[in-house]
Amino acid sequence: MLHETTIQNSRIIPNVRRVKVSSHPLSENEILVLVKKGDAQAYQQIVKKYMQTAYYIALGFVHNHQDALDLSQECFIKAFRKIKSFDTGRPFFPWFYRILKNLCIDHFKRIRHRMEIPLEESYLLIQDREDKETKEAMWQGIEKLPFEQKEIIILRYFREYSYEEIAEITGKPIGTVMSSLHYAKKRLKDIVGKYLGLEKD
Repeated sequence: MLHETTIQNSRIIPNVRRVKVSSHPLSENEILVLVKKGDAQAYQQIVKKYMQTAYYIALGFVHNHQDALDLSQECFIKAFRKIKSFDTGRPFFPWFYRILKNLCIDHFKRIRHRMEIPLEESYLLIQDREDKETKEAMWQGIEKLPFEQKEIIILRYFREYSYEEIAEITGKPIGTVMSSLHYAKKRLKDIVGKYLGLEKD
């Protein structure tokens, strides 16, 4: 079993050889070229850049702190092991995101219950951020959305990506993204309204 290096108190990547590079700042693409050569030190820069984003996306999907932490860490390890299949001519994050998304889907297949946590980091559609009942209703609504709609809600409101960025990350046309978000918000408001007893007769 591969020994894993500790990065900011998190187990992330295997301990493999480091490739010597010049001292000038490298672009993300240049860093990824080094990573493909097996440079674990270079990969730490990628981990630090996307660690928080990966965690909060996973959190939006699984709604549990420890599961989100485990899944985001697992994704970095898996991405490193699959890095030779990554095309450095394309953006890294959409490729990474697909790995994370698949891990979250697999998690849903294994785990049927999830612990709730406060929505301190995500405003979503809530006007009164201190309203605990509304937050709980929002989580209930998100949990009931189809995965594709939940995905768009998370990317748009948890991570505040633009429509163009969501289209790039998910590989969907921007029109599809906008349409999915529209129906996701409509469905979410209906679910939350019923949960709070605000549905119309």
